[in-house]
Amino acid sequence: MQAASNVTELEVIAPQAALLVQDGVLPDGSQSVFHGWVSDALTLRQYKLKDVVLDRSLMVFLQQGRLITDTNYLQSPDALAALTIRPDDLIASPAEDVAACFDHWDTNYYHWLVHTVPTLFQLKQQGFNGKLILPQLTPWQQETVRLVGFDPAHSILTQPGKHYAFKTVLYTDYVRGAADFSPSVLARSAYHALATQAGVTGQEQRTLNLFIERGAASNRAMPNEAALTQALTEAGFTAVRPETMSIAEQARLFAKARIVVGALGAGMANLAWCRPGTVVFELVPQHHQNPCTLSLATQMGLPYWGELVETGVEAESHVAGSQRAFNVPAIVQRAKQLADYARDTVP
Repeated sequence: MQAASNVTELEVIAPQAALLVQDGVLPDGSQSVFHGWVSDALTLRQYKLKDVVLDRSLMVFLQQGRLITDTNYLQSPDALAALTIRPDDLIASPAEDVAACFDHWDTNYYHWLVHTVPTLFQLKQQGFNGKLILPQLTPWQQETVRLVGFDPAHSILTQPGKHYAFKTVLYTDYVRGAADFSPSVLARSAYHALATQAGVTGQEQRTLNLFIERGAASNRAMPNEAALTQALTEAGFTAVRPETMSIAEQARLFAKARIVVGALGAGMANLAWCRPGTVVFELVPQHHQNPCTLSLATQMGLPYWGELVETGVEAESHVAGSQRAFNVPAIVQRAKQLADYARDTVP
């Protein structure tokens, strides 16, 4: 990042093969989605940026009116090209020492856990005493900030549509999703530390077979989720909606999981609270085959199995709902098979 006045190396990540159930091939010949996947090699860094302006809507920084390209996370070229600083919306911050902590999907549970929590943890380990740049916090976001050891009140709460001028900003690669597909030791340490603060001892009996419902999630809706929930419940699974729980409750629940089943989505970020060996069974929609959950599972030492789900949606889309009902009998059969595997392998 050429705009940085100082760069600190945080972590070097070597390529890592996916941790898959039975190396990704079951005795019946079935093969997991992402079989053969290997993570990206990556060096994660922290940057000190001077005299910059944050555009709160796009969550990018500008210096001397020019975009700092490396702070862009999944924004369209058209939106970036149209970006200008509006003097009436510019707020100057008197704080000398601040840190960027989140991306533009600031209420998404996955993005918060995978981008913000490692950033906060690294700052705490570093002894950072400045102010955190944060969104208007939900109760569960306030909880995570406190679990890391920061006071949410000691922050700069920002609003979409505004610009914020800062003298000095610490910016880390975690914020822009650089480690989404590279298992991070620092991120794993962050989740273990938060779980401990939430009351997880590491000695919990792992007896739960969990199914994470999509529930009211607007993206990638599952048309017959109620039928799948009923069938899995009858097969001995416990259906959960993590968004109804506090962070500490989620951490304590998933620490007891023997197997976790769920469709690609933010709820699967709760794998961060699972203990090594817990089995993961993910339903991967054909129109959005994203290995982010696989990477998180590999990072946390969780054997993963991905099942491709035919959705009838041909074009790549991270939001489109399925146009076809999920094959409930086939999914339940696979879930039972993997639950048996988990029963035999999870301590």
